[in-house]
Amino acid sequence: MTALFSSVVLHWWLRRILELGPLVSGALSWFLNQPPEVQQTLLAILEGNWATVTLGTIVTIGGYIWSFISTRRNQVTIDGQQVPLQQIPQKVAVEEIARTAILKRSRTLADLLAEKLGRR
Repeated sequence: MTALFSSVVLHWWLRRILELGPLVSGALSWFLNQPPEVQQTLLAILEGNWATVTLGTIVTIGGYIWSFISTRRNQVTIDGQQVPLQQIPQKVAVEEIARTAILKRSRTLADLLAEKLGRR
């Protein structure tokens, strides 16, 4: 029995389980939190049953992917233009991030509604 627990192969498998376990549980949790239509679509895509997949659900899944890619991109908005962080000096990037955070924090729900309704 001690030979089994001192085995290099067993230790390797235990390390892989500890590394991959959180990734698998996170993906499973995300999948189970999706609406039933999205779950069915993902299962149909994985099974290769493209005949049952509608265009609307493909667009929805594409929106999820686009949103994920957009949130992973580092960028700063300066005067309405999105500028990658690599193209601007660090001091300017910090100032713009701080200015944007202050502007967003000071706006209330009433300010946002008035802005949307064109009363400002």
